[in-house]
Amino acid sequence: STNAFTLGNDPKGGLFLTIARINHSCRPNVSHFWSPGLQQKLIFASRDINVGEELLTIYGPNECMDTEGRRGYLNERFSFNCNCEMCREGNANGGDDRMLEIQSLQEDISLRTSGGVKSKSIGSALDDIKRCITLMKEQGIGGGAFTKSIYHHGYDICLAAGDDRGAWSYLNSELTAVRNSEGIDSPKAIEIEQVLNHFHIEF
Repeated sequence: STNAFTLGNDPKGGLFLTIARINHSCRPNVSHFWSPGLQQKLIFASRDINVGEELLTIYGPNECMDTEGRRGYLNERFSFNCNCEMCREGNANGGDDRMLEIQSLQEDISLRTSGGVKSKSIGSALDDIKRCITLMKEQGIGGGAFTKSIYHHGYDICLAAGDDRGAWSYLNSELTAVRNSEGIDSPKAIEIEQVLNHFHIEF
């Protein structure tokens, strides 16, 4: 089960002999996505990758944890002690603090959008989104696979506030993140493009 990959919403998993050989990093340079149309697991670069640089994906966890939390999860789930770049850094450059703040911001943002954002808190909610994205980029996890859901929350908040320009901007950012992590012709990318085509924004 440690070498199986999810196939989107399919309850079954899949084995991919080449992808299974990609090692883990808590700061990965690639992400993977199951394409239902192609019936293939695709690999996308999360950032620029140097010639000869090892490809590294992330095995988990889904939450943004500090070094101790990540190592504990990976040791329990995959039986290894993570010694990746991020884990070696620990909190030397504030990495653990950033990860915990990112997780807290993500939880707050999700709660706000799920319960409906009150008009008086829209500004602070958008500030949280900007802060979260900034921290993720500083931590080296600002690739599309990590940020696309945050951009979508920004879209939802702006749309609820009647800020079409802001909603359009966040949706464009989400589209870029989705294209970079799922492909330009993925179902989600096409869906976002269709929504954007219905916006009428004057610049």
